[in-house]
Amino acid sequence: MSAPPDVTAGNVARYETEAGVAAYTRESGLRPLEDRLVREFLPVPPARLLDLGCGAGRTSGDLAERGYAVTAIDLAGALLEAARARHPSVDFRLMDATRLAFEPGSFDAAFFSYNGIDCIYPVASRVRCLQEVHRVLRPGGVFLLSSHNAVGAVFSGGYFYPTGYWNALRMLARQRGNPLLSEWYLRYSDEGGDQFLYSAPPGRTVAQLGAAGFEVLAVVGYARELPPGRVARRSQHVHFVARRP
Repeated sequence: MSAPPDVTAGNVARYETEAGVAAYTRESGLRPLEDRLVREFLPVPPARLLDLGCGAGRTSGDLAERGYAVTAIDLAGALLEAARARHPSVDFRLMDATRLAFEPGSFDAAFFSYNGIDCIYPVASRVRCLQEVHRVLRPGGVFLLSSHNAVGAVFSGGYFYPTGYWNALRMLARQRGNPLLSEWYLRYSDEGGDQFLYSAPPGRTVAQLGAAGFEVLAVVGYARELPPGRVARRSQHVHFVARRP
């Protein structure tokens, strides 16, 4: 089976559906772990902050209310329309995260929440996104992002019947015929339909951040902090904190 012609566009299209917009407008504000990492690692307001993959503005509005000077970008126009309606004071822009239309050193911090970077295909484009974020951050600027973890994606519901065992079987069955599995892109399904999302072990993202010029400060699975490249097996979503030296 051949790969879809434009995986990134296909992923973004899932957010453009009515179901996708409804799903991403249900929630507002930072989640507890995001809040802790923002408070611990990001510069204090009114720092200039780039919110990548902002979706319907869940994080953008919260960060703006805290006093950050937020510029938020996404490729899903329908989500951006919802974001502007919810947070009219925030600067939302339709923009590709692999081709940032900003000058070098434009921001003090960057945030790519809820594994949004995993929508980008192929890996070379994912790495280009990291390089672009590095370029637009000032020296000392901090980048907070999260990414799927393949083992956690399968076993995040636990290991035993009926919940965890069934979750693992369903996730593994979904990969049958997945043409991108060898590239660490797993097939997921949610309200908007199927997506192929990057889900490599956390060590690969740590290596990519390093190759892009970042210093990795922390790797966090749920609320548990671990050495870079290590994370609990049941952590489906892994957070990374990196700094431009």
